[in-house]
Amino acid sequence: MQQALELYSKVLEDQPEVSLNSFSRDIGMPYWKLRDARLNAQREKAREAKRVVHREWVRDLALANPTYGYRRIHHDLVLLHGQAAPGRHEVRNILRELGLIPSQPRKIRRPAVPVTAATLWPEGRRVQIDATRFSVQDGVSWVYVVLDVESRAVLHVGVVRNLSASSAVTALRTGIEILRDLGIAEKIVVMSDGGSDFTSLAFQQACLDVGCWVRGKVSQRGGMGILERVNRTLKYEWVFRYEVRSIAELRAQCAEFQKWYNQRRRHSALGYAYPWDKLMASAKTLFAA
Repeated sequence: MQQALELYSKVLEDQPEVSLNSFSRDIGMPYWKLRDARLNAQREKAREAKRVVHREWVRDLALANPTYGYRRIHHDLVLLHGQAAPGRHEVRNILRELGLIPSQPRKIRRPAVPVTAATLWPEGRRVQIDATRFSVQDGVSWVYVVLDVESRAVLHVGVVRNLSASSAVTALRTGIEILRDLGIAEKIVVMSDGGSDFTSLAFQQACLDVGCWVRGKVSQRGGMGILERVNRTLKYEWVFRYEVRSIAELRAQCAEFQKWYNQRRRHSALGYAYPWDKLMASAKTLFAA
């Protein structure tokens, strides 16, 4: 196609009256193919000229202001040239091509912690922790739930604005304090998924202070599916039934949910007993022993 267009340009030098339509018939090529190729070539030429101009604008401004980042350069170009200024992505690419912006290092992801098989779970009282996301009118919030697996009692429900290692540690320690206050001094086996807040050094140290940590998954028998079911109950049987509009209202509803789940909702896995009664019975048994 490019050769045909070059040949047509040579023909026009000697015979300027020859139309593209007649030329296409002479060479046996569809007219629309030559027409579209010619238009595309003209457009590409215009785009290349525009790129050259943009490159000059970006280079001159970057050299004049070496401390500017690509966002500031784009902002100044818009002030200078208005809608003719290149976009932010184009500015960034031009700076990278000219060697005026260093390439950002790629983040190195920590290797995922393998899931521990149920047969390798250490001896101890299992406590599960997980975070579930809620979107309310004043922003996204996260709810940390700490569950005692044996009694199915919700030990703590904490609402925070963002996921963090410190929030996970606070939620875990608050839940463990409930067990300690009841006289349950067993070694705690903390179970969670592989979230960054749970694999952080601070959370791992908090787990070592009370026992140990294992990573579980939902599909395991006795694994994280137990707590995931609690999260589902929290969402669909409680929070979604109320018009929660702020994080303050979400905190209030979660506090009410903890009381309802522990003391007023019978649990099928406990023979339809109340989780809090099961926890108190467990504590009394240990205390009597």
